[in-house]
Amino acid sequence: MSKRTIIDFEMRDDVSPVVDAWAEETRYKLKDTDGPKKTYQKGTGFLVAPMMLEYTQTGEKIHLEAWVRANLFVRIFALFLVPSEIGIHKGGFKLAAPRKIARTAVNKLLEKLGQPVIE
Repeated sequence: MSKRTIIDFEMRDDVSPVVDAWAEETRYKLKDTDGPKKTYQKGTGFLVAPMMLEYTQTGEKIHLEAWVRANLFVRIFALFLVPSEIGIHKGGFKLAAPRKIARTAVNKLLEKLGQPVIE
């Protein structure tokens, strides 16, 4: 399984309003802004591993990355069988619950943007 789920597509319109509304709806918080790149996070790592979404819009090109982070405590408890980052696609047992939660949320965003959902 890849470290991050990566989706690239094109849109004419600015996606910021759609992403911001989605983030509020799904309780993702804006964590960082670096120029055109915005990073959102849901969860803090105590009860559920942090779910991350990062996107960049350059002109009509959108680059979106989604992943789940595992903190050191979780990795130690799992005897380091869990990677520090894991994509949100289906498959495998590692961090299955937070990956499913993240996939469901990101699929809502993709639907709003008229893009195919993540399987």
